[in-house]
Amino acid sequence: MRVGRVRGDAGDGTESEARWAALAALRVVGAHRRLLLRWTVSVVGLAGLGGLLVTAVAFTVARNAFRQMWSDGREARIAEDSYSPDSHLLPLLVAAGIPFLVGILWLGCAALQTVSARAVARTVEPVRETPWRLGRVVAVFGLRSVIVWVLPTAGFLLGVYLEPYTFPRSPLFAALTGPPTLVALFLRLGLTLAPAAAAAGLGPLAALRRSWTLVWRRRAWLKTLAVALPAGVLTVAVYAVLLGAAGPLRRAVRSAVLAFATDNPYVAYAAGLLAPVAAALLLTAALTIPVVHTAFAVLHERFREARGCRETSRGAASGS
Repeated sequence: MRVGRVRGDAGDGTESEARWAALAALRVVGAHRRLLLRWTVSVVGLAGLGGLLVTAVAFTVARNAFRQMWSDGREARIAEDSYSPDSHLLPLLVAAGIPFLVGILWLGCAALQTVSARAVARTVEPVRETPWRLGRVVAVFGLRSVIVWVLPTAGFLLGVYLEPYTFPRSPLFAALTGPPTLVALFLRLGLTLAPAAAAAGLGPLAALRRSWTLVWRRRAWLKTLAVALPAGVLTVAVYAVLLGAAGPLRRAVRSAVLAFATDNPYVAYAAGLLAPVAAALLLTAALTIPVVHTAFAVLHERFREARGCRETSRGAASGS
């Protein structure tokens, strides 16, 4: 793809590069709005159904614990005694579902990254050709997560081992603020463009290498940071606004669960807590991921073409 078809003059400054990437991404999204809207609605809808299935399975597995909590609560009321339910059950349910939810997240992001790369490249391939490339992008997300999070996770586990009585606050704080996190941020920045490279056709390891090579080249890392940082801030801000707006779902979901599913108030309470979070996450993904992934695909194409032009120029100079 010729990047010039989706941009004007990017200029030489980091700020102008970030502005150019945002504008180019919006142009691509506007030009392929039907394709991106169709895929976004499909992917977010399927991700929501997958998350709902995981949640339903978790609640089913924990039904005996919820039943016991309800029984203990009724006995405490009859005895006119105080009762405090187990506050660790909901975090345990979430923790048990995290691997499956992360897998759903990887699949959804990989699909949207692939479609965004195709939109940037001005090509729309048949659906039957999607799986092999989608698998590469999913593999990149997995490998990148392992590479980025291995040190903070090791630091956290080491902190738990050394300070078991302060778990989880002190080890978690140390893991999030210590040198391992700085290394993780460094690695994450260098691998920012790996999914876009995989969506363009490279294998997982080749995509990781290309991202690292393109990002840590002269001022390219500054330009990448100038795009990634606002994208992250925008995503967090949108999520915060939507989470606040979804607050009324708590009462509505609790009432619906009590009316149509079970009369256990603890199940209804847990479902009411999770509903606004799930709704805010899905809407945030639908509003931000297509634009963000398109911006990274555009940036990858620009860096790749700039590198190709530079290598061509060097070859011509050496040949002459």
